[in-house]
Amino acid sequence: MKKTLLAIALASSLTSFGAVAADKAPEPDFSISGNFGITSDYRFRGVSQTDKAPAAQGGFDFVHKGGAYFGTWASNVSQWANPSGSMETDFYGGYKTSLGPISLDLGAIAYVYPNNKAASGAVKNGTEEIYVGVSYGPVSYKASVTTGTWFGIPNSKGVYHDLGASFPLGEKVILIVHAGLQDIKDTADNYDFKDFKVGLSYDVGNGYSVSVAAVSMDVDTDAGKSWYTSTTTGHTDKKLYSSGGYITLTKTF
Repeated sequence: MKKTLLAIALASSLTSFGAVAADKAPEPDFSISGNFGITSDYRFRGVSQTDKAPAAQGGFDFVHKGGAYFGTWASNVSQWANPSGSMETDFYGGYKTSLGPISLDLGAIAYVYPNNKAASGAVKNGTEEIYVGVSYGPVSYKASVTTGTWFGIPNSKGVYHDLGASFPLGEKVILIVHAGLQDIKDTADNYDFKDFKVGLSYDVGNGYSVSVAAVSMDVDTDAGKSWYTSTTTGHTDKKLYSSGGYITLTKTF
């Protein structure tokens, strides 16, 4: 992580006893970091967003020492995710704090699909969510609630439950496990699903990391399976919800 120092240390001063006392440099008010990655398959909550093809991704984060943060992140996607474009751009912000050993995270995120124009009577894919997260030790839970329709499904409201944990396996390797439940309400059909992930992340050094993961989904209904099936030209009928794996190389700076 690259940090910006907003103040410099005070010069050392000579005490009345002749000793030299050096003041400690103050903590930076904020930090700015960036990331760029290449993945063999962009999976969002278990669903492939690239028709099981590679994606280039990256973003920037601003974090204030008081707990506020905001950032942006982008990735290429298939026409299934963005019918009239090829990109997804996310904007998010929130506040993190701690209550003893418990960490809290409250924020909002907007999933934006540039050039996505809904047909007459249709719903645009863009979605906004507010979320509340809590973590204790290696275990975390986050609930994300849509403030409008859920990713292009008419008359829908979504609530996503995200339960995860990470465990160090030595100095450079981390085991990551995840289980999610997407509940989609107020719609004529049932598009609910569960998703699961098990992965390993390895710190290569110099800001690089490599991760591998296996994912699976449990889609409740035929309507859901049909919705999570690709309609992209050349990839028609590809099941975006089927189990699979991917590998990702990430550089942080």
